[in-house]
Amino acid sequence: MSTEVNFPEDARFAIEDVRSDSSDTKWALFSHRGNPNEIFFVEKGTGEPEEIQQYLEEGEVMYALVRVEETIDLSETVKFVLVYYSGPNVSFVARAKYGVITGSIKGNFAPYHNDMEIDSADELTNDAVMEVVKTTSGQKSKVLEASEAKTRPERGFTSGHTTKADPSGYTPTKSTGPGSGNVGKHGSTFAGMKPKGSSKEAGLTFADDIKEAISNIRNGCTDTWCVCGYEDEIPKKGVVVLLGVGDDSTQDGMRAEFKDDNIRYGFVKVTDKVDDIATVKFVCIQWIGEGVKPMAKAKASTHKGEIEKVFDSHTTIFATQASEVNQRAVMDKVMSASGSKSHVR
Repeated sequence: MSTEVNFPEDARFAIEDVRSDSSDTKWALFSHRGNPNEIFFVEKGTGEPEEIQQYLEEGEVMYALVRVEETIDLSETVKFVLVYYSGPNVSFVARAKYGVITGSIKGNFAPYHNDMEIDSADELTNDAVMEVVKTTSGQKSKVLEASEAKTRPERGFTSGHTTKADPSGYTPTKSTGPGSGNVGKHGSTFAGMKPKGSSKEAGLTFADDIKEAISNIRNGCTDTWCVCGYEDEIPKKGVVVLLGVGDDSTQDGMRAEFKDDNIRYGFVKVTDKVDDIATVKFVCIQWIGEGVKPMAKAKASTHKGEIEKVFDSHTTIFATQASEVNQRAVMDKVMSASGSKSHVR
């Protein structure tokens, strides 16, 4: 699966229209229509963000670029907010697929001041957008009335401001992005998820969608790989979340997640020929980039056994450099383990 998204000309024109000071357009809406690698322009308008609600589809991942004005020191300042909408009928695995193209999405919509995530149409209101903007600019008062303090939900794990409580027990956290006031409901980045369910293996907690993704790969679904990492990139927290899944045979989307300064766990399905018979093999990749801090490396090293238990595979690759996880290196490791690799030079 490619990590890039194609933005057609009409989509780019709509973005420019929102940004233009000579236009009355205040928002533009876009959708994947089920294809993570394509963006389609849906609609634009001159009204408040509530006007967008009618176009949001429960089974789609959609984006809205919204233009608002904030008064700072008696001056009107234009701000742009990127709204990420993942409908309630979008599955965890589908959300993970969209997580792979997050960088391309943000790059095509940039620059913007803030982003926010929602999974219900009624969350997209002018008040909600302005709360995000004001929190970032420091214009929002953080003093609570006594009555409000009693009912105020707890803060997210990393968020500098309070997020909305979810009756299902889901705990929102802060997302990362170009803006400094990124309000997230699904963990780190747009589609890096903190799902409702999780299970614990010794000292680690694994999100339920990880096991779902691994099961799909094992059971012959189209997906051939998934990649996971620590929540908020902190091994000490001991929470492993799903970051992406894909169905490309080259696993380029997975390898794009392996960076010098992070820790990632990949699970890959490959085909090995043993005595001219195609045999499916599973590979666990434990990636610790060379730029990861020593304390984080040390903590992650204590999780190796638990990772191998959940990512039960024929072969495990411990890697720190890109050359160790390219397609050829993975197949060499698999064939060496199975005895199918020729050592005749």
